[in-house]
Amino acid sequence: MRIMIATAVLALFMVPHSISAESRAAPGATPPKVSSSRSYTAEESATMARAARAKAEAQERIWDRKMKILTRGICTGC
Repeated sequence: MRIMIATAVLALFMVPHSISAESRAAPGATPPKVSSSRSYTAEESATMARAARAKAEAQERIWDRKMKILTRGICTGC
């Protein structure tokens, strides 16, 4: 019984994840070209680092929220 519940919860967890992964990439969009000859200033580098950090933190908050919802549903108490 617990295995079926765990499987159902995992399936429900994975469906929205796969749908959101498909919608992230715009059809026909090409990735930006990377130029190795371009050097960045300290300000540009700091701005890019802040943007990358903010994106990573937002993804971590989403993951933490999903895991909190998932683990709350499985625990039946000891």
